[in-house]
Order: sequence, then C-alpha cells, then structure tokens
Amino acid sequence: EPPPALNVFKSNSQFGCPPEAWETRVVRTGAPPKRVGWDFDFPRGLSRLIKHPAWLSRGCPVPCSDIGYEQWDEMRLANNITRVSVPQEIRCRNPPPSSRPRKRRGVNRRNDDKDGGVVPEEEEEGDKYTNVIVMGGQQIRDYFWPHYKPQMLDRSQPPSLSTAADWALRLGAQKHESRIFAALTDNYQIWDYASALLVRSGILRFQPWIARDVEEHIRINVADELPLDVPYDGIHVRRGDKLESDARTFVRRYWDDLGMYDEETGDMPRNYIPFSHYLAQFDDGEACVEDEDEASPRLVYVATDDPMEVRREIAEDLPKDMEGNPVLVTANGCNIKFRFVFGRPPSEGDEEASTMAYHIDGDVSKGDCEDRYARNIAGIADLMILAKANIFVGEFNSNWGRLVRAFRLRVNDSTKVTNGARPVLTKGEMRIAWGHRHQGPPGW
Repeated sequence: EPPPALNVFKSNSQFGCPPEAWETRVVRTGAPPKRVGWDFDFPRGLSRLIKHPAWLSRGCPVPCSDIGYEQWDEMRLANNITRVSVPQEIRCRNPPPSSRPRKRRGVNRRNDDKDGGVVPEEEEEGDKYTNVIVMGGQQIRDYFWPHYKPQMLDRSQPPSLSTAADWALRLGAQKHESRIFAALTDNYQIWDYASALLVRSGILRFQPWIARDVEEHIRINVADELPLDVPYDGIHVRRGDKLESDARTFVRRYWDDLGMYDEETGDMPRNYIPFSHYLAQFDDGEACVEDEDEASPRLVYVATDDPMEVRREIAEDLPKDMEGNPVLVTANGCNIKFRFVFGRPPSEGDEEASTMAYHIDGDVSKGDCEDRYARNIAGIADLMILAKANIFVGEFNSNWGRLVRAFRLRVNDSTKVTNGARPVLTKGEMRIAWGHRHQGPPGW
C-alpha cells in the first residue's frame, strides 16, 4: 500500500473510510469522541475491504519489511513483459531480531540490467530469505496468458497432475477434492472449480466492518421490500463506461439482429441493450401464463449503475396489470409479471448523484470519504443479494457479473465424484442476457 504522502485519495484509500479509519480523541467528558486525523495503522489498500486469511501465507508476515514502497514499485515495473518474457524473482532478507547472531553468506537481488538478471550479494547466516515475484494488476494480466495459464491448465504428465493437486490443496481443497481437480481437463471446469475453492476457503472474505455495514445497509434500504428469507431473483445491469468499450460490439450486434442498426451512420434506437431483454431470460415456460390475472408477480432485485434509465424503461416500456405490476409480454403471447426492488432510492432530481451512488470506480473526484465508502457498501450489498438469488440474470462482460457467479459456485464434495460421478460443481442458476456464454479464469 502506498504511504500517505504518495496516496492520491484524501481518505488514503479508494474504498472510502469506515468509522475505524479515523483517529479519535475524547475532548470533553460525556461527549462523543472527536475525529482528530487519520489512523495511519488502519488498512488503506484492498485489505480495507478483504480480510487476508492467515493460513494463505502460513501465518508469515509480509516478507522483506525493510524494503520501502517505492523500491517495491520499481521492481514491479521491472517485470515488463516487453522486456522479460518470464517474470523475475528477487531474493530478499527478512530482518531477524537484533539479538540473532549473523554471519556473512550471500544474497541475490534484482540487477538493473536490461536482462532482468540477478547478481550475488552478501547473505548472513541466521537470516531467513524469501523468493518474491513483484507484480501489480497489469503485470499479472500481461504474464497470465503466455506464462501462467498454460501451467494452470496442464494435465499432460504426472508431474503436472501433482502440481495441480498441490495448487488445489493451497486453495483449501480436501485431499479427495485435490485429486478431482487434478483430473479435470475441461478448461471451464478447472476455472470454475478453482473459483469455488477460492470462495469456500474464505480468500474472498470481507473485513468485519464491511460485513457489519453491509448488513446495516440491507436492513435500512432493502429488507422492508425484499425479505431475504423469501424466494427472489436478481438482475445486474452494467452500462456506464462499458457502453463505450467492451459492450459496444454486443450492443451493435443486438440491434443489427433486429434490423435496427444503420451501418452507414451507426445509428440505433439506444446505445444499450434494453432492460426488457434481461427480463426475457425468465421466459422458460414455467413462469409463463396466458391469463395475467392468474399470475403472481415475480420478485426481482435489480442492481445497476444506471438506475434512472432502468426505472424509466420500467415505467414507459413495460405494460402494467390492474395492480400496477410491470408485465413482460413474451413472443409466444405469455405474460410474466414482476415486482422490482432497487438497492437504494434514487436521489431526487439529481441524476448524476443517483448514478454515482451506484457506481464504484477509482476517480478521486467522486465524493468525499464517507460517500465513497457508502458507495462501496451499497455495491457489496448488491453483490451479496445477487449471490443468494434463486436465478441470477447478468453477463460476463461485467467484472461484477463474473464475481456474482463465482460466489454462486459450490464444490460437490461427494467422494463419489472421485470415481467419475458428476457434476463436480453445483451452481446457482445463472442466465446470460448477452455476450460471451462462458466465464474465463477467476478474476479475469
């Protein structure tokens, strides 16, 4: 995590600040504590959201604590795939207690040469050394496809099977589950199984203050309209900046298939895929009745970064029954009634504020510390609610949609699977509204 002097966020974190992020002091007896500044010992980076499980690093502290942030960052930038095809390791010393006797031995550290090699340096007896590969998100993505992905999917020889089983064990698998994982050859099953292990083992576990505030957000903003102990479905609609990048091709294709895209001008009725198309994914025959008076409304939670427009679509594009419930009339003449619940009411008369309230990104200008934290809490609440829905409608173009699906995967831990029984996973039902039909590797 960058030190405060190098942090571009006022709250020292792009995730905003819970009450614990402040240093407080009681200035008057009987008065509530007063904020006097930031608690610089409080987590600032991803660990402000995610609790690092001690077992993952075997209880060891962050290695090489005498190396500063800027040095780490230089080493990260040195792992540049345009310069070195294989990510380079460094070997660094974990400073021992001052009382430990030490003798000179030799150490390896990264050289500044273009080949990214290492040169011998002094090492001291009694010290503990760690091999470290220093990367950021971009470096992980750059090296994943050519270097790591083939190793993760390799099942060609006995050594690769043993490596796969060991990997599963490090992800929290039981012994028989590690053998199942090593025997998988379908790429999608391998990624799904790894995702399910990640979720079950608690690698993606939120910090206690996040869990507390998400629960409170749901109680105040959602629970009255959506009791979580009743059946409900969920929809995630991601628009925003995706409409100008990843989603653009799929949007154009959608309107082109309807004969409503002008290739010469690029004009189309809307620059997004309509909300009604998401609703059409519920047309499975079971929810369809010809007489709408006989149908009960389907309870659906909607999470979106475009709430004002989705609400407008519901109000203007969908017919209503006698009780005011929106109705989708399907191509075969059936009627599906809905009752929609949104995670947070829109900001009255302020479309920009309403959209911002649903959107998480790294822009330092998006609100103050508490606003940023509130947006993160609302987003994580959406994630948890969608993960528990009976049926989830979304798409893999969105990182959020992929993460929701990961949280809905469960390992089939029956020992019968070892002998060939299937499925190897149980999945909360997901219906893909549009785009790619298969999810890629975890986190991709």
